[in-house]
Amino acid sequence: MSSSKRDKSASKQYQEITGNTNETENDQTVRPTTAASDAKSKWLSAHNDFVAGINTVGTCIELVDLFAEGSVNLVIADFGNILLMPKLQTKLKVFKNFSLLKENNLSDIPCAVVACYMDNLQPRIPALAVASGSAVFLFKSLRPYYKFVLPQMEIAQVEKDVWHKAREGNIDIRAMQDVLNDLHRAGIIPLTYRSLTFLQMTNSNEAFQFVEHYKNIELKRQSCVTCMKKLNKNSADEDALNCLVIGTEDQHIYIIEAEAFTILATMTCPSTPTFLDVSGVYDVEFRILATCRNGYIYLFRRGNETPRNAIYLNSIAVGLERFGKNIIVGCMDSSLHCYTTKGKRYWKHILPASITAMCQIDYRPKGFQAVAVALTNNEIHLYKDKFLVDVIQVEENIYAMKFGKLGREDATLVMITKNGGIIIKILKRTATFEENDTLHGPPKEQQVKIDVPKRTKLYVDQTLREKEQAENMYRIFHQDLIRLKLLTGKEFLKSVESGLNPVAKTKTEAIRINAEVHGLGPRFKLTVKLQNNSSTIFTPIIDLFLSFTYDENIYNLSPNYIEIPILISGIEYGFCTFVTCITDKVISDVIKVFVCRRDSTAPLISAVINMPVAEPNIAL
Repeated sequence: MSSSKRDKSASKQYQEITGNTNETENDQTVRPTTAASDAKSKWLSAHNDFVAGINTVGTCIELVDLFAEGSVNLVIADFGNILLMPKLQTKLKVFKNFSLLKENNLSDIPCAVVACYMDNLQPRIPALAVASGSAVFLFKSLRPYYKFVLPQMEIAQVEKDVWHKAREGNIDIRAMQDVLNDLHRAGIIPLTYRSLTFLQMTNSNEAFQFVEHYKNIELKRQSCVTCMKKLNKNSADEDALNCLVIGTEDQHIYIIEAEAFTILATMTCPSTPTFLDVSGVYDVEFRILATCRNGYIYLFRRGNETPRNAIYLNSIAVGLERFGKNIIVGCMDSSLHCYTTKGKRYWKHILPASITAMCQIDYRPKGFQAVAVALTNNEIHLYKDKFLVDVIQVEENIYAMKFGKLGREDATLVMITKNGGIIIKILKRTATFEENDTLHGPPKEQQVKIDVPKRTKLYVDQTLREKEQAENMYRIFHQDLIRLKLLTGKEFLKSVESGLNPVAKTKTEAIRINAEVHGLGPRFKLTVKLQNNSSTIFTPIIDLFLSFTYDENIYNLSPNYIEIPILISGIEYGFCTFVTCITDKVISDVIKVFVCRRDSTAPLISAVINMPVAEPNIAL
């Protein structure tokens, strides 16, 4: 009975997504699976299609109401089969009610899709900006509207002259290759894609045909887009005018006005940006976070062409999400970090598998904010602050995720699998997430308050005495401290002069001694290790010997005198002697080791060895 109720609830939420309440049509669509009826799960399975054939990343998925109908569409920039390069199959696909509504061909592999508002017309219909290659394509009402091309980059004058001579026929193929090779090795200004392709050709006939085909075409060098986000221009409203923030391969970040398609600001990044996160309003104040290929996160602010702050990561970032002033970063070493905008790290989690995708979960009706992290072990972990609040099990590895409103449902998680499948799950309205992390964070006992005892009369009297006699107590404390330092210095000087210090250090030489005792008895092996720690590397220490003092009624040493020919700096030397316990009593004593110089009566260094009690000698 309870199972049928849950199935009806899941079917009702599915109808809200598709906007279809006709029972006849519902019978033809995909109903929620049995996994959705699991009472322990916080998610309902709304749609599974493992043969959809979609190949994309998280930045190429967008949830947007394209027709101002109150029903949100799913927009995906599909890479197609990359193995069929150079024959591209990239398409911009728009879905409605889990079915393909329309698709547009793209000229290059896309890297980001953003829905933005370009005007103030009513009703508010957004445009789609698709970053692909060196251009940003804008679609309005699912029709091509405008193409913004990145500004051209500087070309070396020598390279221009080479292709100009080739156009006039004043240079041969061999000379072109030599000049372009020298220019490429110099590395002052990178070559254009045309010249690099020409240098890769080994066949002279192919190179000649290549030059003949391209010599009359204008030489250009353009960068390509690596990431893209949108920034509100003059208001913080959701339907306000937007600007496009674009990161490029040539280490630049451009802010482009979506209405007139002019570059409002240009920022220089120390490395190529891979992920962007934007907050604020362009006309007032804004911040741009950029993760780069050099393992840093850079913070840009309004009016600054260079980054204000930098955060170093131990590994390359694979995902970036921001919650207020907190930055959540996933790295390639299976770690999840939380930083402030000033670079202070709050916490770090080591995940059980590598990260494949990340997305932000913002469910405003319940005020729930978390980050979803997809792992290679077919799990999706949800972290609210530093707490692991939920784990979603999936059938395949997830390579792209997007959370938001889909259809008429507010909390929908769209996932693209490794093999091109699409999975859509709905967050239950009754789902609750407890900030009780059993895997990370402090134990429960740390939250228990300690019973602080009440202040007694003795404590109050002592506090008053300290206030009244503060000056005398401070003077006595300093006298005792100075007396302690004096006694410590005297004892240290005494130990140095008598050679009792384990490290002998003079103006020209320093020796370190360490002793080890091996065996159970009554015969032991005593190993004395010496190391020359002198600052002068090429000056060895010579004319030394080892001497032992011990109770001859208890022990017998063989040998009890060892010559040390030389001690080279940085090398540890070991000298062995054998100790025999000659008494039948169960006692032990100490053996003193002295390192002496032939021309001195005082030892350079000494060590005291506490011998263990010897086992009795059992005669067989």
